[in-house]
Amino acid sequence: MMISVVIRNKNEADYLERTLSILTKRYSDDIDEIIIVDNNSTDNSIKVAKKYNCKVVNIEQFTYGKAINLGIRESKNNYVFLLSSHSIPIGGSFFKNSIQFIKDKKDFAGLRFINSIENYERAIINNFEVKDPLKFGFMAACGLLSKEVWEQIHFDEKLVFKEDKEWSEKVTQAGYKIYDIDETFFYFINRSEESELNRFKNETISEFQLYNRTYHSKIKIVASLIKKIFFTNLLVFFKTIKRDFKMAKIKFEINNFLNKKT
Repeated sequence: MMISVVIRNKNEADYLERTLSILTKRYSDDIDEIIIVDNNSTDNSIKVAKKYNCKVVNIEQFTYGKAINLGIRESKNNYVFLLSSHSIPIGGSFFKNSIQFIKDKKDFAGLRFINSIENYERAIINNFEVKDPLKFGFMAACGLLSKEVWEQIHFDEKLVFKEDKEWSEKVTQAGYKIYDIDETFFYFINRSEESELNRFKNETISEFQLYNRTYHSKIKIVASLIKKIFFTNLLVFFKTIKRDFKMAKIKFEINNFLNKKT
C-alpha cells in the first residue's frame, strides 16, 4: 500500500532539503509520490524539490487549509501523509506500522502521531482513539489521512490556523474517527521573533473563532501590559540576578576544586 506525501512550503529550502533527503532514503518502499505545495518561494525550495523528483504545485492566496486541499487533490493514493517542511517521521517501520494499524478500521479519517508524553498518556487512557478532536485532533504538521473521507469533508480554507482541528471535529461529527498511534516524529524549526509573534496571533484568532469566544477588551489588554512591565518582568529580573550569583558561586567552587593541591 503506497502513500502520497504532501508538504506545505514557503522559503524553507534548508529544512526541505533535510526532510526530503530522509524521506527518499528511508521510506522509498512506502512512498511513491511527494507533492510540494509552494507559496511563491524566493529561495532554492523549487530547486530542492526538483532534485528529489517532487511534484510542485504553486499556491497564490495561501491559507493552511487551502494548501492542504490543493495538495490532496493532486495526490493519487487514498492514504495521504501531510507534513511540514520542518518535520520528519522517525523509525524504519513508521509507515508500515501506520498502514497496519488502520487497515481494518472502516471509520478511519486521520492518524495522529505521538508528539509528547501527555499525548502518549492520553492515548493509552483512551485506547488510542482521540476523544476531544477540537483540542487534540489531527495534526497537519505530521499526519496520515484518508482521501476518501477528505473528498466528503475538506479543510476549511478561511481559517488562519487550526484547520486540522476543525477538520477533526467535522469528520468526527460525521461518524469517522481520529486515532493516535505510538509512532513519533521530529519537529525542527528555529523561528524568528516576528514569526513567533505571527504564529501566536494566528493561533489565538483561530482558537477564539473555533470556540466562539469573546476576546479580551482593550482595557484588559492595557492592564495586562502594565502588569507585565512593572511586576512580572521585575520578578524575572531579580530571579535572573539571583541565579547569576548562584552560578558565580558554583564557578568559584569549581575553581577551588580544580586548583586544589593534593
